[in-house]
Order: sequence, then C-alpha cells, then structure tokens
Amino acid sequence: MSKRAKGILGIAVYVALILLPVLVMLAFPMPKQRSFWRELSVALGFVGLAMAGLQFLPTARIRFFADVFDLDRVYVIHHRLSVLSVFLVLLHPVILLVHNPYTLYLLNPFRAPWQAQAGLIGLAGLLLIGITSVLRRQVKLGYTFWHALHLVLALAIAVFALIHLFEVNYYLSSPAMTAAWITEAAIWGGAVVYLRLIKPWTVKRRPYRVDRIQRETADAWSLYLRPEGHEGLAFDAAQVAWLNIESSPFSSHRNPFSVSNAAHRRVLRFSIQVVGDFTSRVPTLDQSSTVYVDGPYGRFSLDDAIREKGFVLIAGGIGAAPVMSILHTLAERRDRRPVYLFYGNSTAEDIAFKGELDELENTLDLRITYALAEPPEGFAGVKGFITAEVMDRELPENRARLCYFICGPLGMIEAMKANLRSLGIPAHRAVIEEYEMA
Repeated sequence: MSKRAKGILGIAVYVALILLPVLVMLAFPMPKQRSFWRELSVALGFVGLAMAGLQFLPTARIRFFADVFDLDRVYVIHHRLSVLSVFLVLLHPVILLVHNPYTLYLLNPFRAPWQAQAGLIGLAGLLLIGITSVLRRQVKLGYTFWHALHLVLALAIAVFALIHLFEVNYYLSSPAMTAAWITEAAIWGGAVVYLRLIKPWTVKRRPYRVDRIQRETADAWSLYLRPEGHEGLAFDAAQVAWLNIESSPFSSHRNPFSVSNAAHRRVLRFSIQVVGDFTSRVPTLDQSSTVYVDGPYGRFSLDDAIREKGFVLIAGGIGAAPVMSILHTLAERRDRRPVYLFYGNSTAEDIAFKGELDELENTLDLRITYALAEPPEGFAGVKGFITAEVMDRELPENRARLCYFICGPLGMIEAMKANLRSLGIPAHRAVIEEYEMA
C-alpha cells in the first residue's frame, strides 16, 4: 500500500473513531429522544470527548503515523484538535444551561450528584490542559514539567469523563453505545500503555554512550553517540529522535532533536543549542554518560521524485542541524544535484559547522548564502535577513521545480513561508521542520 493510501486510510479511521458515538446514536436503537437542544449538547459532548481521548494517538509516536505523516504537521494538527475538543465539550454544559437554566445546580460541586461532579472534574481538567498547552511559553512552564502535567491531566480527564458517562447511564443503557465507549476507552488506554510502557521498554534495551562532545558555537554543541551492545538505528537524512539524557526512558525528561550527520551512520550526531535545563546538561556529559534514543521519526527522503531537480535549504541558527545531515548524506552518495543553502544567524560567531560547510562546497554542487543580522566589517554575505529579494537573486529560473527544506526559529519559518509565497513556490514543494515541537 502506498504512503498516500495509508494516509487516507489513517485519516478515515481517525475521523470514524471521533464520530463513532454519534454514528451509534443514529444507527442503533436508543432510549427515548429528548429535546433537540439536549440531544445536540450530548452529541457535541460525545464528539469532543472522543476527539480529546484520541489525542493520545499522535503523541504516542506510533510508527504508522511517523512513516506516513510529517511529524511537525501531526503535532500542529494535534494542538488544533485539542483546542477544538475543549470547545466542543464546553458546549455540552453551556447548551444545557441555556436551554434549561434550572440545571445550574449541577455546577455546585458540593450539592451536585456524583455523575455531575465527575463531569465537572473532567471539564476542569480539559480546560486546564488546553490553557497550559496554548499558553505554555507565556506562563514559562518548562517542557518537562508541562509534559508530565499534560499526561496526568489527560488521564484524569479520561477517567472522570468515563465515570460521568457511565453514571449518567442514559445513552449508555444501550449495549451498542456501551460497546462504542468501551472501544474508545480501550484505544485510549492502549495508546497510553504503548507510550508509557512498551515504547520506553524497547528504547531502554538499546542504550547509547557518549562518544564525544564538540563545541559548534558559544551555546551549541554536537553530541556524538555510539550504540552500546547493539547495532544501532538506521536513520535517514534529517530525521528526528527523542533523547533521554542520563535519565530513564520511562521518565518525561526527553526532547526531540534532528540528527546532523550522514544517514545510516553507526555513530549518531545531534547538534543541540543550550536553551534550558534539559539542554544545559549536554556540555557536562562524558563517555560514561548514557543516552536513550527513541527514533527515527520523519518521512523526509532524498529519493522522492519531487526532489529530482535539486534542493533549496533554508536554516536559522542550530536549525542547520538537519541541513547538515542532508548535505553530508548527499556528499557520501556523490550526488550532483544542485543545492542552494541560505543560512541566517545574528553574528558571525553564531555560524555553526562553518568548516564543514567550506569542505562541502568543494564536494557538492553547493552554493551558500550567509545572512547576518549584525555582520562584521568586510562581511561578503547578506547584511540583514533572508528576504524574498535575496532568494530571487540567488535562485535559478527553475526555482519552482526545486525542493525546499526549512528549519529554524518559528519567526524565521513564518518569514520564509511568506518568501516562498511571493516567489510563487508551490506549497507542496516545501518541507518545514519546526524544531520546537511542543
């Protein structure tokens, strides 16, 4: 089965699972129907809850999703569906209150019946998970703490929402509806077991040791890892892995990073900028340090037909890490497709991999355009930012037939999207990697 067919099948199953409770409502004998607004509130609540529960699936890093869908796109859709699920579930009590204000007593946590209290707890958890996800950076929640909180809240939502459903026991008095929600709960539980038990167990059996650490810039380091007691993992160019640095893979202390050396190497290189508690440990590691690698993920391939005419690689800061993987892999293959690299930084000291890039210019059909916001005297590159005018000047006439790969800070990515639109580059020609995954 082709990746496209797998993608269509996966989306169809996902949508069917979200709509399953409502489809059962329509297709099977149910208790006596009540007012339209009450039935609508229940249907919206069912869809919202099913959608919220199924958010366990994209975060479980299941191989099917990783091989078929772009990892960044999966996370973007995950975030959007999570917000939509909060809205739909919230509509359930809102519509009930507007339709029948006497149900306001159900919001009293001290006097409401247990099934209503369970629903309120689940709703509160869902609101909290939505708020902390959307505003994580604004309220300065650390990634590790947020990830652990996210999981605890998600489990609490699932438990109390199901208690609410089964205790109310109106539609669930139907065997078909009971079977539908047992199916939903089994899928949620299976995803959690896979994410928190099965996957960490398989990762723990394949540890890596630090081979060496190399400084790239003042605040960026390359971490070289060698497999310990196994043959290692087969990575493709620019793929991503989650790393547990000196912590158990069963913990939440992990972050995603792109491989930055050539594909299919036994020793893996991850180039990491020190920006927080997790990454600050990288410079302190030595050859006794253990790192667990969960990967590879990402479906970018140098061999796709769309990349036949060549590449335009656009990087900002340490976003050059997956770009280096692409370039080194092309060099090892003696690939002669043209490559245009636009590499933006603040200062000359922030340029990572400068020596490697100089060598790759002699090996590949590679043309590099450096851009610095604060250039030194005598700098021969672009003084400022990578603009559409700069790209227009450096790219060939067949630019719309090249493959574009973008990785860097979120602000730069948005600017590059605008550049591509102004240059008339079709959206399907661009692969965008946002290295801030959560």
